[in-house]
Amino acid sequence: MTFKTLAVAFALLSTVAPSLAHADEGGWKLVWSDEFDGDRLDDSKWTYAADCGGGGNDERQCYVFSPQTVSVGGGVLKLTTIKRKTQGLTNPWAGPTGPMKTGDYASGKILTKGKASWRYGRIEARARVPGGQGVWPAIWMMPERSAYGGWPRSGEIDILETVNLGAPCGSCEGGRENRIFGTIHFAGDAAGAHRQVSTGAPMPASATGFHVYAVEWSPEAIVWFVDGQRYAEAKAAQWKRDDRNMSAAPFDQPFHLILNLAFGGRWPEGANAKGVDEEALPATMEVDWVRVSQKP
Repeated sequence: MTFKTLAVAFALLSTVAPSLAHADEGGWKLVWSDEFDGDRLDDSKWTYAADCGGGGNDERQCYVFSPQTVSVGGGVLKLTTIKRKTQGLTNPWAGPTGPMKTGDYASGKILTKGKASWRYGRIEARARVPGGQGVWPAIWMMPERSAYGGWPRSGEIDILETVNLGAPCGSCEGGRENRIFGTIHFAGDAAGAHRQVSTGAPMPASATGFHVYAVEWSPEAIVWFVDGQRYAEAKAAQWKRDDRNMSAAPFDQPFHLILNLAFGGRWPEGANAKGVDEEALPATMEVDWVRVSQKP
């Protein structure tokens, strides 16, 4: 999860009950899924993060794998942020022997890196996201290998993010934060300058309920949906580069999936009521299922 700036809100056309019908239309075929039907995380599909790196965004949590932060039961995955002193690697990208750090909060993050990745498809999750100042749930994707170089050269696809749901928001309906965000990150030129396409949309009517968040990713575009309703699109012309024979870069490579719940960081702490509110903890993101479909 990388630093974002708030974007202009787009109105949703309508909301509908969560449904799989859309995934079965237009020739989509299910190629991978996790229904979270067991009593533990399926380690054939997921690995977990264990570090205090802060995501490169000055996030306050340390990610740990414990029953308090990552659990599966009743057909639901739960990623939970709690207030608890936790020690972990300061910089997980530097390897397992780097300096350590102690954080005030613990949370959960899981990813399919090294176990499953996809090039194009419909990627969707049925989830319920928490609110509160500083609370930052995300469902997103990163390249399986950095074919075009380090971030943002090799891209990032954010299927869903929210920050500070329920916190004061002067530009939001009802005066409270109620937006969901879909974003891609990439390098806009040969020098690697960061660019992003970011779109916000109002949450569906029941912000506290389960909703289906999805992207449809093809060589031509990345399109965002909530409960089957399209709310944003990024055209390939917005990210393609013509230098060094990279006209299709970077969203032409396999990407893996990441689910996490962050607390704090530059984006949430700089928005709404500012900072973090520990009254929001414990906070839990619940995920009913995750599914990936592709066209033959």
